[in-house]
Amino acid sequence: MLKLEGSRCVRYYSKLSGCDRCQAICPEDAIKTQEGGVAIWQQECIECGACVGVCPTEALALSSLNVTEFVFELLKSEDDIIGCRYNFVCLAGLSVEYLIALGLVKDITLDIGHCAECEIKESCFPVIEHNIAQANYVLGAIGAKTIEAKELRKMKENAPDRREFFNLFTLQGAMRAKEELHEEMKALEDPSIALSDSEAKAIRDKTIPNKRKLLFMLLKRFPKPQEYKYLENEHLTFVSDKEIDHTCDNCSICYRICPTEALSTTKRGDKILFDAMLCVRCHLCHDVCEKQSIKLSQYFDTKELFEPEQKVLAAFSMVRCEDCGALYTYFGEEEMLCPRCRIEEEEAKSLWGIE
Repeated sequence: MLKLEGSRCVRYYSKLSGCDRCQAICPEDAIKTQEGGVAIWQQECIECGACVGVCPTEALALSSLNVTEFVFELLKSEDDIIGCRYNFVCLAGLSVEYLIALGLVKDITLDIGHCAECEIKESCFPVIEHNIAQANYVLGAIGAKTIEAKELRKMKENAPDRREFFNLFTLQGAMRAKEELHEEMKALEDPSIALSDSEAKAIRDKTIPNKRKLLFMLLKRFPKPQEYKYLENEHLTFVSDKEIDHTCDNCSICYRICPTEALSTTKRGDKILFDAMLCVRCHLCHDVCEKQSIKLSQYFDTKELFEPEQKVLAAFSMVRCEDCGALYTYFGEEEMLCPRCRIEEEEAKSLWGIE
């Protein structure tokens, strides 16, 4: 069963979110992004895992496969091959972070021998190719071995056809608790996923995806390069560096809504801070910025992978409102009133006919 944790999905953070990666890659049209939510048609889902791989915040997961656990087990084993008919679902289910993490530790070969004849290749294979290229772009820049993709056509003995293979991951958990069976039946009846009260509250909790935590851990163990290089931001999809231009009015929406706290502020609210290695490139800050003040930098410094630091994107003058005493961003106005008091004053003047 494909599960969605609404408190992690950026679609539930804001109706302005334009993220539709899961819908775009789904080969069976089982996922539809909606304003402020997502709908999943479980009866159409073949559990290929591609949507899990492209989700920037790990909001999607297969009940029958934990990708983080799979990666840990692979790192501990002598096996160095990952294949869709051998030990995994669709290779698109492995995000760039996981590919980089694997490449840091061992020689990995991705078996793409079955991709050419696969019924879902049209939507998934371009992503597989792009993820491999992107992972190798980063691994090459930091002096690590790159990941190989070969047509090995490795298979489990008596391997089933493609659709049956995906379903094997579901059949492994056939003896499920009644609660989980009830959950599946309910999902079949209603594809729209609503937030519970606890999930709505959980949105305020900033969470770093497991794939990023694993990458952090393995980068700490990897030797630092003798020199750091710059990567072009346009070739990256899992991380970014950002800039803020002069049009920013410190409305605070970007750092309030950031799901990982890559964007944050100070106690006084006089700075907008950014940690590049906490950014999962969900694009939410760009989607909600009314003035489009936040931009992608042209380059990403690989130093951030090994020596991450918080930088100041923008700084502001903060003063206390002469009326209510609250701190607000001051842009040199003659009257030192916060926006709320300024609006109230204008409304009062309009009410009493004062110009």
